Amino acid sequence: MTASTRRNTGPASAAVEAVLERAQWSCEGCGSEVGDRRGEDWSVHHRRPRQMGGTRWKGINLPSNLMILCGSGVTGCHGRTESDRFGGLASGWLVQSGQDPAYVKVLIGGSWVYLGNDYKYRVAP
Repeated sequence: MTASTRRNTGPASAAVEAVLERAQWSCEGCGSEVGDRRGEDWSVHHRRPRQMGGTRWKGINLPSNLMILCGSGVTGCHGRTESDRFGGLASGWLVQSGQDPAYVKVLIGGSWVYLGNDYKYRVAP
């Protein structure tokens, strides 16, 4: 496939904006304010990964599966999550295939929460 024929498997622009608002334009990992450059200053992280070639899971771009993390897939909190899979799973920043992210708590700002599909945090017990 060439770049022009690749299918876009990422979230819609409106979903990205809503997740940024939920995160208050900050990294949901370390809390630092994100810059303007998507893919460099910040990126949208899929807690349940899209896999190498994509996925057929219909919930891949639901808000409960998306986080705003500083950096790219190799820098910042996003890079740390991708390179430390065990830590990512322990913090809920990564979710195993077959799990529904809406039911897996995630560490945000030092608190355990659930990410709702209404773009809100819910305190985890």
